[in-house]
Amino acid sequence: MVYIFYKQSEFVRMLVIAILGAILGFITYEIIYYLNPLSPKATISWTIAFLVGVIRQHALHRHFTFLNKAPYFKSLYKAYIVDLGVLIFSSALNWFLIETLYLNHRLTWLICLLLSSLISMIFLRNYIFKKPIK
Repeated sequence: MVYIFYKQSEFVRMLVIAILGAILGFITYEIIYYLNPLSPKATISWTIAFLVGVIRQHALHRHFTFLNKAPYFKSLYKAYIVDLGVLIFSSALNWFLIETLYLNHRLTWLICLLLSSLISMIFLRNYIFKKPIK
């Protein structure tokens, strides 16, 4: 089964890992949201879940999507540099959608996930797991 997964195109592997990450990310968010006593609850929960998700998604994409053999912490460092900007943008958006527009926190989670994932995917292929020129 794993062999068949590796034989798929990079795009298919990226899509599968993104869906898996979204499911795991939602579960992580829900647990943090449930346990979080701080306010603004949804934005703080989003931020913590996002930081946890960077590590998880980096490892999944490194091993399954891009089959990357570069030093682990070098690519993780790059991921955090890129995702710091994404985190600032998505946390501000999260706060705005919930505190100003009064959207449901789960709908806001989905909107922020989609936008932050799109930005991250652009950088994943072109910066974090950039393949060397042969």
